[in-house]
Amino acid sequence: MFQKTPKQAHFLSSIEGSPHDLALNLVDLYWFLHIVDAGSFSVAAINHGVSKSSLSRRVSQLEARLGVQLLHRNPRLLSLTGIGSEVYRHTLDMINAAQQASDSVQHALATPSGNLNVVLPAILNSWLLPVLLNFKKTYPQIQMTLITADRTQEMSSLSIDLALSLFPAPINSSQIVTRPLAELTFANIISSSLNHIDQHMQIQLVDLAEKANESTLLVNNFLCAYEATLAGFGYANLPLCACDTALRSGELKFFNDQETTRTLYAFTQPHRGITLATRVLLDYLTLHISQSRTAGILPLQQTKDIL
Repeated sequence: MFQKTPKQAHFLSSIEGSPHDLALNLVDLYWFLHIVDAGSFSVAAINHGVSKSSLSRRVSQLEARLGVQLLHRNPRLLSLTGIGSEVYRHTLDMINAAQQASDSVQHALATPSGNLNVVLPAILNSWLLPVLLNFKKTYPQIQMTLITADRTQEMSSLSIDLALSLFPAPINSSQIVTRPLAELTFANIISSSLNHIDQHMQIQLVDLAEKANESTLLVNNFLCAYEATLAGFGYANLPLCACDTALRSGELKFFNDQETTRTLYAFTQPHRGITLATRVLLDYLTLHISQSRTAGILPLQQTKDIL
């Protein structure tokens, strides 16, 4: 017979009523979790394709059945009550346990499946998209939605399963697990069409520009910096793996011999637990990177999870 832990027994006793009420509570707790993660009823409704009024009604009914107030509501801020925080923590455990149950079945069947929302830096598309295509062919029952962004600020509100980034996670983020995947070599690259090379003709990312001058072009992502370099605006610090083809064809050339490295990170959400599909993709990427012969990509010998 399955033995509940003290924590599970306490939580279940607090939500149990009739079997019908228990079933309703479990469903409503699932939505309660997503509302808290999103920070508002409106954002949660948009993220999951349901109506705001339906979510509000679910939480109100859940509070009525439990006999407690879970959320403080006002137009500007949604926050947890004291008991709401406790219920939220137990609900995280419950959702994670449910996901583990699903994963154990998939492990037994050896057929990873499900939906994956993946964020990629667009500058790495030429390298990563063929890898992901092979992954999709290997695991046809995993459906992927690809989103391009250099930075990932709010994973929970965007329902992101895995994000790859050339920037570290925000310092104040407690809801992101970071795994270093590789070191990427960056070099200063310029268009071969430019005969006159000016040290001030620099293309920089807005949040990396220490001091801009009138000759500097500011852009908001690495792909835009790459395309501006091809167009002849100036030189930019770019990943070699993204410039390899253009360097070989002669469209681009090295501005100088300075090289730096940036870490490619994988971000996941700890409170959900990592789904089997996410874990399989992480393992696939790690294996591919370890065997990669692509210029400018250096596999890491060991990766550690960083909260």
